[in-house]
Amino acid sequence: MLPSWKQKYEIKQTYTNTSIFPMIPFNAIRRIAIFRRNGLGDVLCSMPLVLRCKELMPHAKITLFVEKNAFCLAPYLEGIDEVALIPSNGNKYANIAKLAWQRRKETFDLAISAKTTPMKLMNLSLCSLRAKYRMAYVENRWHDALINCPRRYIEPIPFHQALQAIHLIDPEMQELPRRLYPTLHSVDSQRLFAQKTLLISVSNNREGSLLPPKYLAQLLNDLATEIPFAVAISALPKDTLKAQEIASLLTMEHKIFSTKQFPHFLSLLKSADAIFAGDGGVAHLSAALQKPALHLFGGVKVSQWGPLSKQALTLSHPIHVMDIPKEQILQSLHTLISSLPEAS
Repeated sequence: MLPSWKQKYEIKQTYTNTSIFPMIPFNAIRRIAIFRRNGLGDVLCSMPLVLRCKELMPHAKITLFVEKNAFCLAPYLEGIDEVALIPSNGNKYANIAKLAWQRRKETFDLAISAKTTPMKLMNLSLCSLRAKYRMAYVENRWHDALINCPRRYIEPIPFHQALQAIHLIDPEMQELPRRLYPTLHSVDSQRLFAQKTLLISVSNNREGSLLPPKYLAQLLNDLATEIPFAVAISALPKDTLKAQEIASLLTMEHKIFSTKQFPHFLSLLKSADAIFAGDGGVAHLSAALQKPALHLFGGVKVSQWGPLSKQALTLSHPIHVMDIPKEQILQSLHTLISSLPEAS
């Protein structure tokens, strides 16, 4: 449900009231630390914040702190001077102390938690770096005292996660401009098939965004009776049997690609003409590669977590993607593939 006019007014007042923390002298900032834990999609949704910091503080060096499962993005991100690894073995609070010890000789002027909800671990992380200015969302917990440049957290979040993160540093921005969309560079690609290629991914941790193998194969076979295309099936090694089940049912040209290494997976996404997958890391990666795509969201709000791309189509259901009408999916897939240029 959208906020009422009163809630909107209160949200506006909260975000535009800079009196709750000291004004940051952007022209004096030389070192910035930005923290974002969790997965690939979370980090990519934080990139608009990074790029906005670059615009506001062009002379500052930005270090992005991420966990191991997103560190593989480091060679491909634009606007980052350094990507640093957050220790993840053992106790998470001991890891903060370890990180502080590793970076003890550095001076950060500004440290930001790009997480769009309050989090004690992030507050402790920012404080451990001893940055002069520390920015994060807060909600009146004891650890909020560690943040000297707070933004008050209000539910429900009325913005996309990327814009919510930007509001930490630029609360006046009401719409995310395309120039701040995340992009990935230096990704190799090659022609997969002689005809238009649709990539499907069978690896996804969000059960609500997955179609059963038989149903997915039936969708693609029905579509193939109207428009020609080939299918590239992307699967992690643990999902090989699922990929083989789908492949055994397909009537068009197809091939399974087992992607053990992240660079190979990224190259596969770049090589496809279009992507058909559920919500998750694949959706955000394909958006950052500027690939035409159709993504299905089950139990996740597209308004908050949708891919940042004008080329992405999305369909959603509040519980599970199986409740999205089949004809609606077929029509969207037909629109997606028919809009592609002919393979050359």
